[in-house]
Amino acid sequence: MAEATANLTNPMTALDRIPGMRQLILLVALALSIAIGVTAAFWLREPSYSVLYSNITDREAGEIIEILRNSEIPHELDVKSGAVLVAADQLHDARLKLASQGLPRGAGFGMEIIEGESGFSTSQFMENARYHHAIETELARTIGSLRPVQFARIHLAEPKSTVFLRQKKQSSASVFLSLFPGRHLEGWQVRSIVHLVASSVPELESGQVTVVDQQGRLLNSPSDSPEFEREARQFEQTQRLENTFVSRIHELLGPMLGPNRVRATVTAELDFTVREETRELFDPDNAIVRSEEVSEDRQTGSGLSNGGIPGALSNQPPTQATADPAPAATKNVTNSQAPVSESVKRTRNFEIDRTLSHTQEPTGKVTRLSVGVVVDDKRVLNEDGEMVSEPLSNVELEEITNLVKGAVGFDESRGDTISISNSSFYQQPAPEPLEEPGFLENAGLRDIFKQLLSAVLVLVVILGAVRPLLRSLSGNWNWSGTAAPAPGALAATAGTAASIPAAAQPPAVPLTFDDKVTVARQLAENNPERVAQIVRTWVQADG
Repeated sequence: MAEATANLTNPMTALDRIPGMRQLILLVALALSIAIGVTAAFWLREPSYSVLYSNITDREAGEIIEILRNSEIPHELDVKSGAVLVAADQLHDARLKLASQGLPRGAGFGMEIIEGESGFSTSQFMENARYHHAIETELARTIGSLRPVQFARIHLAEPKSTVFLRQKKQSSASVFLSLFPGRHLEGWQVRSIVHLVASSVPELESGQVTVVDQQGRLLNSPSDSPEFEREARQFEQTQRLENTFVSRIHELLGPMLGPNRVRATVTAELDFTVREETRELFDPDNAIVRSEEVSEDRQTGSGLSNGGIPGALSNQPPTQATADPAPAATKNVTNSQAPVSESVKRTRNFEIDRTLSHTQEPTGKVTRLSVGVVVDDKRVLNEDGEMVSEPLSNVELEEITNLVKGAVGFDESRGDTISISNSSFYQQPAPEPLEEPGFLENAGLRDIFKQLLSAVLVLVVILGAVRPLLRSLSGNWNWSGTAAPAPGALAATAGTAASIPAAAQPPAVPLTFDDKVTVARQLAENNPERVAQIVRTWVQADG
């Protein structure tokens, strides 16, 4: 009774009683093994994928996938991130293929949006909107080509044109910049972006352009005064001059002392005052005649024959009283001896030497320099052949000082100062050697490893699962729906082998007690005469 209860509670025994169950289990296991082998084979053929492009629009992703499909380049689309993946060994070929097609466009459609066909019913508003969007996109592409800028987007606010001056409004623009991690824009770069946008849009002033980065920081202020911009330019000019002097010092002392063994800093004071001077100088000692005018009036005699003024009275014939020749001669002699009058006028213009000069002094004139240089100790070999540090001598420091003075244009009259110091620099420990790239980091080696792993997996499935299953199906079980009888088990229980058919041999795997009882029951049902003979033999042997 206990054995019967144990047989009912054993799941394997219950499964054995179901016709064809064991064969079904073996077939399912065989199907799973084949599926594993096929999956491994397909996994072996599948190439390694790399990211082609990410952060692209759906429109561009569709165009890229269409070109890749036509080019027969293996590709996939990452559902989570939307990135397009291609085979690692064809990554560069795919990018060159897409670049020849003008993909990806980055910020969307630019001028090509208006190059397409335009319907006859397209309104003027839609045409203006397309052109407006194209200008924004083209400006964003131009700004996005700057090295620190990863992505740019521009919003233009252009009011409607009007013929009334009082209702006219100014245009404005907003620029959003997404910078690469760890990078930032200098002030001159921000101003360049502002002037670029202002110059590309009609009637847009630079003061109406706002620039913001991805952190929400305002990179420029539209209300900046011209004085503030002028001060910023002056600061940048001073900084460039200081950096130029520092570069000169490093280039001069670097080859002599070695790389990274000189530290220099320069502080420059510049005068940005604008001065204009006009001078006019006269030299009275250097005078020359420029022009001269002379007017002369001379009279040698009285010019009157009768001692009177020429006229009607002087032209009268002489009277009797004056007819006497003696008195007349005396009178003529008296008139001929009258004084002679002269009149001379002279006008002379002189030109004095004059010098006219207009002087405008340049802005940014250096008024004072302060130079500080720190030099590392020199490296020498000691008696043991080891490299040791040794301070510089006074003569060497004096030579370095003279070189630095010549590099920066030292002028003591304007108050320039220079300080040269010798000190031992901190020696940073040598960095640890970089680890060699792992075996799996190489795409080619990764593919080889996948092939070997797939081959091993297929062999394990074939030798460990498929082969035993096929052997079990072909040797120990028939396809009638019931288990094949195992008379050897009954013979072992009875203790004799003579009564067992020769075709039935003991299985390689020992049967359990329940299996033996099940086989005995089947034999008793199928061949009762044979079982009775065996029992009779047992009774005779005991008697």
